[in-house]
Amino acid sequence: MDSDSFLEMSRFEKNHWWFFGRRKILELFLKKIKLKKNAKILEIGCGTGSNLKILKNYGLVSAMEPSEDAINYLRKKDLTSVNFSKGKCPQDLDFENKFDLICMFDVLEHIDEDSETLSKTIKGLKNNGRLFITVPAYQWLWSQHDINLMHKRRYTSNTLKNLIKNFDIKIEHITHFNTILFPLALLDRVIKKIIKNNNKNNKFPNYFLNSLFKIIFSFEKILLKFFYFPFGLSLLLIIKKV
Repeated sequence: MDSDSFLEMSRFEKNHWWFFGRRKILELFLKKIKLKKNAKILEIGCGTGSNLKILKNYGLVSAMEPSEDAINYLRKKDLTSVNFSKGKCPQDLDFENKFDLICMFDVLEHIDEDSETLSKTIKGLKNNGRLFITVPAYQWLWSQHDINLMHKRRYTSNTLKNLIKNFDIKIEHITHFNTILFPLALLDRVIKKIIKNNNKNNKFPNYFLNSLFKIIFSFEKILLKFFYFPFGLSLLLIIKKV
């Protein structure tokens, strides 16, 4: 992808209701973690860097990304304090006891070797370090949307737990999110399957719908302060290495 494509994608992620609402929820849980000052943070699969600006508020940030073009684009943005490196999962996750927090925001579902990736990632945590993951939920929701995004799978809370059950970790937070809009998304997928819509374009919604969905999705941040959701389109997991 050229710089213009990354710029377009960056604008999309900045303004689209899904990315906007997810950032609000990520911020909530980053505050819950209560990282120490100057914590060492790594984001694996940083994409256009929209989450790096948030992570910079919580520590010293590094980022791993498989695309050299993406890294070159990110180095031109206001992210001069971020240490970028090129790498793929799981083969380039060769670090141990290095980070206080490692983040994989909707990355694991793109990786064939998800179990090995988690194993190496957990080894990269310091004692009492955290791994913060978000993934799409429910394999039965698999659709053309997942194919377009090059997903390998979707997850349940049990499949995520099974991937980490043999490690010395403690689950601190696990919840679904994107719950309020779940019925609409389910209806949308059913309709597209019936009419066999295989459109590969991720179109930006009109202004009214995008603004409305931003408000609805962001409202979940308030609810998640008090209780966790038993279902939703996405899953969030934070574990602590003990």
